[in-house]
Amino acid sequence: MSEPTAAICMLAVGKPGYALAAREALTSFLKHTDFEIYMTADSAVAPFLPQSPRIHLNLISLPAPKYPSSRFLAKFDALTWCLEQTGAQIILQVDVDAVLLRPLRAAEMVAALGDRRIGMVEQTGIAGTGMTRADFLESYRRHSLAFIDASAAAPAEHHFRHFNSGVVLAYADEMRRFLDWADGRRRVLPADNMADNYMIADQDYFQVWANTVAPQHCTSLPWQWNHCGHWDEHFPRPGALIAHFSNFCNGPEFESVMAMHALLDDGPAGSSPAKNTLVEQPAELAFIIITYNSSKVIGYCLDALTNRKHEVIVIDNASTDGTLDHVTREGVTIIRNTRNQGFAAAANRAAAATSAVHLCFLNPDCLMTPAAVEAALSTLRQRPDAMVVPDYVDWHGNPTAGRQPGYSRLKLTADILDNNGMAKLARRLRRLPGYDLESWSWPLAAALFVGRDTFQAIGCFDDRYFCYMEDVAIGFEMARRGLDVIRLGHVLPHFGQHGADIPSSGRIRLIDAARLKFARLHYGRTLAAALAVMHWVLLRRLAIKGAWHRRRRRGMGRR
Repeated sequence: MSEPTAAICMLAVGKPGYALAAREALTSFLKHTDFEIYMTADSAVAPFLPQSPRIHLNLISLPAPKYPSSRFLAKFDALTWCLEQTGAQIILQVDVDAVLLRPLRAAEMVAALGDRRIGMVEQTGIAGTGMTRADFLESYRRHSLAFIDASAAAPAEHHFRHFNSGVVLAYADEMRRFLDWADGRRRVLPADNMADNYMIADQDYFQVWANTVAPQHCTSLPWQWNHCGHWDEHFPRPGALIAHFSNFCNGPEFESVMAMHALLDDGPAGSSPAKNTLVEQPAELAFIIITYNSSKVIGYCLDALTNRKHEVIVIDNASTDGTLDHVTREGVTIIRNTRNQGFAAAANRAAAATSAVHLCFLNPDCLMTPAAVEAALSTLRQRPDAMVVPDYVDWHGNPTAGRQPGYSRLKLTADILDNNGMAKLARRLRRLPGYDLESWSWPLAAALFVGRDTFQAIGCFDDRYFCYMEDVAIGFEMARRGLDVIRLGHVLPHFGQHGADIPSSGRIRLIDAARLKFARLHYGRTLAAALAVMHWVLLRRLAIKGAWHRRRRRGMGRR
C-alpha cells in the first residue's frame, strides 16, 4: 500500500516579524520533508520568503482589519485555498512561529492520527499561572462555546481537552467538513467575534469542533507535535518534533525568531551560497552596510539582497560579537575597521572603496526588497542630484516616514527634554508652530539611496558625528544646495535598535551628544550653549531623583 500524500499549510500576514518567522518555518519544512507547502502571505511578507518550487504562494491583500480577530480567522481562508490547490490526503496546518526539528513523513502522520480524522496537542496550562484543565473548561463554556454555539453542551472535565491550534493535523476531508461548519457558524454570528471582551479566534472554533461538535473524530496528539515554552517545561525539550514559539496573539518576538533559527542549526542566516555576477564595468549600485555588534541581524539583511549584480560592501566597526562570522555569502566585500569609527566615517570609507554609480547606505536591521531597489534606481536615473528614501515599518508594524521634516531649534529642545525625564513638557513643545520645518527635509538613513557623484559633491557624511544626526546633517546640506530628498513609494521593514547592540542608556548619551553638536554646527553657539546647560541641569535632576529613590528603597528594606 502506497504512503498517503501530505501538504503543509501556513499563513503569514501583517507585521514584518511574521516574515522572518515564516522564513525560518518554511526553511525547516523544506529541509525535513518532501511535502508541497501552501503559503498564504501579503506583500509585506512575501518578498522575504525562501524560494522553492515546492512553495506555492497565495498572495493576498488584506484591508486594515476591522476587528482584532480578522487576522487570526484568515487562517480559515488559507486552509480553504490550500485544499482547493492540493490533492493531498493529509493537511498539516502550522503557525509560522514554529519549526520542524527532524524529518517527517506522511506515514508518521497516519500513525499519529490512528483511527481519528483530526488531531491537536492539548495545552495543559500557561507557564506561571497555575491554570488547569478545569480553568480552561470554564473559559471554554463562558466564551468559546457560549459565542459559537450557545445551544450546545460542553463535555465533562475528564473528556475535555484544551487543544492548541498552532499545529493541526487532519485528513483533507475532515478539514473540509470543519471549514464548512466554521463558515456556517460565522455567517450567523456577530462579525466582531467578541464575547465579553474575549476575542474569539481560530483556536476557539477548533476547540468547539473537537470537544463538542465532532469529538469522536478528534485525537490528542503527543506533546512532540506542538512543543511550546508557554506550557511545556524545559523548552526546547529533546525529542520534540515541532518547536512552537507562540506569543499568543501578539506575533513573534525578535528573540523568538533568533531562537527558531538557532534550532535549525544550519549556520548563520545569510549563508546561502551564491556568487555575484562580476562585470568589467562599475556596478550600477553598491549596498554599503555598516555593522557594529550586528550578528543577530546581518544575515537577514544580506539574504534580502537578491540581485547579485549589485555590489555589497560590509564595513565593520570592530564588532566583538562575531558579526563577520555571519557574513558568509560569496561576493561580499568586507572592510574591517580596527576600532569603532562611528557610522559617518565608516560609511565614507566604504563609499570611497567603490566605483558604483549609485550607493545605498543600508542598516543591518533593515530588509531591502527588489521592488524598492528598482524604484529607487529609476528615480535616481531621472534625478541624479537627489536622494531617495523609503518609508519604514518596525517589528510590530508601526510606520515611520523616511523623509522627515526639517529639524528645528524647537525640535532639538523637545527631543533633549524627552530623553531626560521631561516627556510631558516635550509633548507641549511638539504642539507649537514651527516644530517641524517644511522648508527642508532630511532622510532617515536606514536605507538611503544617492548617486556617488552627488554624495561626493555634498561632502559625504559629516564625520564629526560619531553616530546619530549625520542623516539630519546631510539633509541640511542637501537643502543648503537646493537639492531634494525624494520619498520613495515603498515601505521596508526596519527593526530599529537591533542593528548595533548598544545599551539604551548608551544610545541616549550618544544621541544627545549628536543633537548638541548639530545645534552648535548649524544653529550657532548661543543655542548650543543654552541646550548644553539645559542638558546638564536635566542630568543633575535625574541623578538627584535616582539617589533619592535608592535611599528610600534602602530605608523601606530596613523596616
